[in-house]
Amino acid sequence: MRIVDLSQEIYHRRPVPGSQMPPAIWTHVTHAESAAQLRTTEWSFMTMGLIMSDHCGTHVDAFTHIDARPGAEAIHEIPLERFYSSAICLDVSGVAAGAHITRADLEPALARSGQQIRKGDAVLLYSGHSRKVDPAEVGVFAGLDRQAAEWLADRGVNNIGTEAWSIDRRTPSEVPPRYPAHMVCRDRKMLNTENLAIPPELINRRFLFICLPLKIRGATGSPVRAMAVLDDGA
Repeated sequence: MRIVDLSQEIYHRRPVPGSQMPPAIWTHVTHAESAAQLRTTEWSFMTMGLIMSDHCGTHVDAFTHIDARPGAEAIHEIPLERFYSSAICLDVSGVAAGAHITRADLEPALARSGQQIRKGDAVLLYSGHSRKVDPAEVGVFAGLDRQAAEWLADRGVNNIGTEAWSIDRRTPSEVPPRYPAHMVCRDRKMLNTENLAIPPELINRRFLFICLPLKIRGATGSPVRAMAVLDDGA
């Protein structure tokens, strides 16, 4: 068994969407300060402070993020089993940034994979977007249209994973006023995990996907340390 890290790095003032605050990370106590406080040279400690959005970096959305109705679950209310599942990875890298990922893209991608979508699976969408470093490119990405998201929901998908800021598309000239993929997740109770870093080696493979959130009371999402557990004998 082998673990592949699927998480993007969180660092001071990393680029974020306009709806979020850039993370702030600082040294809160230095070794020199703690040694002085403890009046010893034999032992010291260092701590960091951080302020960030509950959607910072690689993260999973809670249903309260997109659902204002009573009963929508915050992140601490969603069972941990939802964040631990079998998964497959489909290659949608041929879809242009700013375009919709459609059912017509997903069906041949699934056929090429040689896999089947099983009820409860996570489906990760490889686009190569996480390797982009130009700020002008990072903020423009492909995303699922409503029909594609419903096609995944109809197959019992538990969690949709993307390398981009959102499972919905973003274009240079507009952010759609409605987010069809998020709305399908809201109505069909699918999770979505965003800002993944998916390596090409996962394309067309089946693996265990783990993305455990922090237990933050009332949060609308949480950063996760996402990983794929591979059986290299498969």
